[in-house]
Amino acid sequence: MGIYQTLCYKAEDAFVKIITKDKNKKEVEYKVHSYRENKETIKRKKKEEAQARIEEKKKQQELKEEQERKEVMQILTKFVDLDSKEYTIYEFNEVKKNKTFFTRVLKEVFEDDEQGLTFVQCEFDKTKKQEIKGYLLATTKRVWFVSKDLRFNQKFRYQTIKSVSSFKDSLIEKGILVQYGTKKLEFDEIFENEQLQKFINTIRSNTP
Repeated sequence: MGIYQTLCYKAEDAFVKIITKDKNKKEVEYKVHSYRENKETIKRKKKEEAQARIEEKKKQQELKEEQERKEVMQILTKFVDLDSKEYTIYEFNEVKKNKTFFTRVLKEVFEDDEQGLTFVQCEFDKTKKQEIKGYLLATTKRVWFVSKDLRFNQKFRYQTIKSVSSFKDSLIEKGILVQYGTKKLEFDEIFENEQLQKFINTIRSNTP
């Protein structure tokens, strides 16, 4: 019992003695004691119930997070080669944030036997006046660029890629420059340097 509670009980005892001075002392003490015991029991029960609710809420949140993790991993395995490399935090978070996009890519863009290797979010500078936000996706068969709304996609053959390199676009942005046959393709607005390098290395390992 805390100091504050002890002082409150002492004050209550003094008050009870005053208003019950003509009554049976033992009976009054018994009733006061019973009242306090009951009060403490109710208080303890409420505290236990509150704690139980907190623990149940925590348990449900953990189950929800685990279920979501499983859903993300089920999609991620189609976009990252987990047999030879571990997935990055970037890849996991991108799929988690854009599950609908990646699910639709599997159904509407990839061929049935096409396995993703890695990906990076970027902006495709298709022309000087046309810039398209989306993802570059490297697979076992080719490289795809797919816009975020899936209204535009373009595929690039590994056999036609002559070189791939990175460039600095601003203080915080980088880009990918692809020599595709006689064309130079630029993809910028890339903010994750490690993911950028992983993507470039993947392309290089699959080009002749």
